[in-house]
Amino acid sequence: MRIAVALSRSWQRVEVDPLTGALSGGHRGETPAEHTALEHALRLAERTGGGVHVITAGPADAEEGLREALAAGADRATRIDLDAPLDPNALAHNGSAAAALAASVAGADLVLCGDRSGDGGTGATPAFLAAHLRAAQALGVVHLELEGDRLLAHRRLDGGAREVLRLPSPAVVSVEGGLRLRRAALPAVLAAQDAEIDVVPWTPGAPGDVAGARARRPRAREYPPPSGESAHQRVLELTGALVDRTPPTVIGPLDAAGAADELLAYLQRHGYRS
Repeated sequence: MRIAVALSRSWQRVEVDPLTGALSGGHRGETPAEHTALEHALRLAERTGGGVHVITAGPADAEEGLREALAAGADRATRIDLDAPLDPNALAHNGSAAAALAASVAGADLVLCGDRSGDGGTGATPAFLAAHLRAAQALGVVHLELEGDRLLAHRRLDGGAREVLRLPSPAVVSVEGGLRLRRAALPAVLAAQDAEIDVVPWTPGAPGDVAGARARRPRAREYPPPSGESAHQRVLELTGALVDRTPPTVIGPLDAAGAADELLAYLQRHGYRS
């Protein structure tokens, strides 16, 4: 099984230069969800004899997280060379980061991600990534297991229930935090410091990028202007203060059958049922 793990570069901590006041952020480690994704990938690779490929988008100091993953047991690391003045948060929200990641993880049987980044992320990147790869997706997974050659993903539902999905290949899975990433041995940590990391140039405006995303806002309805001669009449017309209404009625307490009869009678009076 070819497994890819997409890691985000955390901007959660910001350093302030005491002399100039300049702000600088850097890689400060992955979120617990991303550590969980990496641990799941390493366990699945051990059981299937596959390899783990870790990918991130960011400047050179983002390689710190990739080297941590290599020390833990990943086989290959790739960094998409994304540097200032591009805003990584904006790119994550509009799908451009997912488009860049998709080129590097193409061909993987399984792509694992954290459910959301630790710096105010929306958690949309895994869904964008699945769309770019035309892969199945399972978001917000709490447990992964193998059943023969099929991967089972457990999702949390309301009321303590679980949904179990049998995932085809390829698939993109985002996981919640829960597993602790294994501790790397000292020789592996030292070897990871000199390991080669593939650097891929950033290509803005790649085909399939999403220009933007925002909440849907329905169009405003058009109403005729008020016809009153005075300002007072127009205000009354706009607010509907003089329109006849049925005042609220309090009935009860009633038993279940009586309450149902009252509801049915109300619906019939107002034309909702005949």
